[in-house]
Amino acid sequence: MENNNSVCFVAKINEIKPIEGADNIEQAIVGGWACIVKKGVHSVNELVVVATTDAVIPQDLSDKLGVTNYLRNGGRVRTVKLRGVYSECLIMSKNSIPALRKYPTISEGEDLMAFLGIFKYEPPVKQIQLASGRKIKWRDNQNFHIYYKFPNLKNVPGMFNENDTVEITRKIHGTNARYGIVKKAKLSLLDRLKKLFGNKWIDYEFVVGSHNTEKGSDSNGFYDTNVWYDIEKKYDIKKKLWDYVKLWADVNIGDGIIVYGEIYGAGIQKGYDYGIKDIKFAGFDVKENGEYLDVINAKLLIKDVLQLPYVDILHYGNWSQEVQDKFTFNNFIPNTKVPEEGIVIKHFTGERQMIAKVINPDYLIFAEKHNVEDSH
Repeated sequence: MENNNSVCFVAKINEIKPIEGADNIEQAIVGGWACIVKKGVHSVNELVVVATTDAVIPQDLSDKLGVTNYLRNGGRVRTVKLRGVYSECLIMSKNSIPALRKYPTISEGEDLMAFLGIFKYEPPVKQIQLASGRKIKWRDNQNFHIYYKFPNLKNVPGMFNENDTVEITRKIHGTNARYGIVKKAKLSLLDRLKKLFGNKWIDYEFVVGSHNTEKGSDSNGFYDTNVWYDIEKKYDIKKKLWDYVKLWADVNIGDGIIVYGEIYGAGIQKGYDYGIKDIKFAGFDVKENGEYLDVINAKLLIKDVLQLPYVDILHYGNWSQEVQDKFTFNNFIPNTKVPEEGIVIKHFTGERQMIAKVINPDYLIFAEKHNVEDSH
């Protein structure tokens, strides 16, 4: 794959499966993706353009393809279940797309998002004012790194084999959070004076954020009306991180340490309160001095040292398709009929090229029916 996170790419049809009781439709398998297609239209080994779940297709293109009525509001590809089988993407032949008819030969794995104007849906960012009402010019800290955006395993089939030792954790449907002690983007005059008088930690600050957006920092100030800072207060994360950093005062933490996790519970995601009346946090990764920790040390730091909750570990050991499927399909939040979102599979080394998510298709159908925010 040219881009493992692409939602529109060229792929080869691996298999065509009949659908029991259906005369006019069949199921095409493309890599890890399944699509219900009209019978006899596509063939095995055919190169096609695939738009996966959450791909947003411009209306002029979807109108020309005749698929606008099959898309979710906003032109988004959705997952459906028909006659007991899933359809998780949209398959298009090259000749069906006007812009591609004069395009040079397409090749397997080629990313066509930019060329076709297709992009992945992202929910709108909610703007929250500072408690004081003061408007400030926000300066993002480049050392407060955004979490690595790992791909859907359907885009990279074959990433794992039975010789790989992996950690499989439950993917929580909430909102991403990150907390760090990181080097400041810029030292103020007061900071420089304090450093001159021996304050060895003045170069660093505490920062709070969602996946994409900083929500507060020692330099810029903090909100007091958002869930990210509410969680910080609930778990005393700032103090715990500073205690850890200062305990290892002789160790160079470089640009800093960041804990990544998920906030979930009441009011976070529609239909996904997990049976609790408040909000909770579960950590899932740590980056220290610019490097992600392996899964053992990440868990040790989050759970044992910082005494923060860690995501549920479903399996630690060799990967297999059987184990993966066991925790993906037909999994529901305990005592409910609400499907779990899916799982995250991570190589024990923490290597970024060996981590992927697997989404439960029943979750996607539930999310469509109940207007749940999309999976990321």
